[in-house]
Amino acid sequence: LLDILLGLGRDSKIGVFGEIIAYYGVVEAQGRGRLHVHMLLWLRHALSPLELLKRCTQNPDFAQQVFKWYEDVFSQCLPENTVPYVKEHDMYLRQPVMSRPLNPRDPDFHLNFNQDLREVLESTAQIHDHSDTCFKYLPKTPRNLRDNDKDCRFQLPRPLQAATHMDEDGTIVLRCNNGRVNTYVPLIVSSERCNMDAKTISSGTVALAMFYYVGNYTIKASMDTAIIFSALCAAIKALQDHPPMDVDGELDPSEHSRLLMVKTVNQLVGKRELSSQQVATKLLGLPMRYTNMSYPIFYWSRTLRELAPQAFCPQDDTEPVIQSQEDDVESALD
Repeated sequence: LLDILLGLGRDSKIGVFGEIIAYYGVVEAQGRGRLHVHMLLWLRHALSPLELLKRCTQNPDFAQQVFKWYEDVFSQCLPENTVPYVKEHDMYLRQPVMSRPLNPRDPDFHLNFNQDLREVLESTAQIHDHSDTCFKYLPKTPRNLRDNDKDCRFQLPRPLQAATHMDEDGTIVLRCNNGRVNTYVPLIVSSERCNMDAKTISSGTVALAMFYYVGNYTIKASMDTAIIFSALCAAIKALQDHPPMDVDGELDPSEHSRLLMVKTVNQLVGKRELSSQQVATKLLGLPMRYTNMSYPIFYWSRTLRELAPQAFCPQDDTEPVIQSQEDDVESALD
């Protein structure tokens, strides 16, 4: 994906999107343990949203070139001149996601590409179908009052568009012949044979939202809040049933606090589940993030003591200030 399709390993450095000057990707595991990556790409010579809007407004020819690039790279359409994929029995080896991509040197490559692409799209959930995930943030209402299409948090299906154009807000709207198709890159889907979602950052608001989104995944806890609280409740119950007593038979507060921490951690370790993909990734030493940039490490405790010693240093001068790597909290930037 990085070396060939995105062009980072090519001599020309040109890939599906053009030349990429920077990228940052975070690997995450789904509830079933399947690994996927969230990635931000920075393109060389990319215009800012305001500059792009200005040039498209002033120069219709330039706007048409931009629209053509969008349609060449992204798609919200089912491939033309194709038929729906029909899954047959006893054809495990012929399933689209289990087969190799078409050979570009094949004389019939262009003839078969669209049909092969559609079969992959339909086999990888690229065509949206409503599920409980679409409504998990929706207030609990009677099922017969819910409008699936309007209440879907993914805002699908989207309106059909006859042609790519720029709307009155300056947002480029892609041609769309099926409102349930997630935005995808045909070359990547055809080559990788997997589900994907792609979009351009067309405004400052979208940029901030995307950085916040990826930042959350960078520092995302490996456990749900419910599991953490259940472990804490189990530890508290265990200490209530068998409280630590000192030699005089009274409750020992310090030992109680220590055991609460130990039992909670033990519960969390016991409840943590790792998929085979996650275990294999760790054993093989594969990275959990991908980037071509370097980031500094910030030791927040030490920095705060230097910037505001009155607030973050001990008030008693006789109390030593322990500065160690354990005391410092590293930033999630690295």
